Amino acid sequence: MYKHLIFDLDGTLIDTIEDIRFSINTALAECGYDYGFDREGTKALIGDGADALLHRALKEKGEDLQAFSTLKPVYLELYRKHNLDIAAPFPGLKETLAELKGKGIDFCCVTNKPDPLAHAVLELRYGKGFFSCVIGASDEYPVKPHPASTLACIEKMDYKKEECLYVGDSHVDIATGHNAGLKVALCLWGYEVNYASIKEDADYLLSEPSDLRNIL
Repeated sequence: MYKHLIFDLDGTLIDTIEDIRFSINTALAECGYDYGFDREGTKALIGDGADALLHRALKEKGEDLQAFSTLKPVYLELYRKHNLDIAAPFPGLKETLAELKGKGIDFCCVTNKPDPLAHAVLELRYGKGFFSCVIGASDEYPVKPHPASTLACIEKMDYKKEECLYVGDSHVDIATGHNAGLKVALCLWGYEVNYASIKEDADYLLSEPSDLRNIL
């Protein structure tokens, strides 16, 4: 039986896409680029951390280190200011998790979102202490799908692996969970751009938050 759920954040716990879209489009404009991204286009940028997002956003200049180093601080400052403008839990998820928490299920979050921002958005939208452990991107661990941060979470909380389920919305999350030796539940409400190609790689599929009850 699973007693501990380890969640991804963006596209899994919280719908952050519009704040990311505003920040990257504004950063591109401020750096002189004449294009931006709609909601679906922004989804394709997400995964593998902020650096990967910026390289993708730069398109043909993605490998230009000068372009990248110019855009990065502008984007990060904008997102620091605006990451909580619209971001909110996906419908029904907070209520489902509160119910499961009341039944003794423990929650953690391991994400490629910068660590300070991860803590801030989760505390504001879910409440302080709702997640027993939160590990975001920092110099301490490589970004997912490397399993180091997930394994660090398990070690810190003294969990048994067989009692942990990794929950995420993308191919990165499936790889992360499996790389850490965990079963993975794939959220179909998130930001993956081609769910059809990865469904078979997941151990469980979640069409809506209440599906977590059936797994547990």
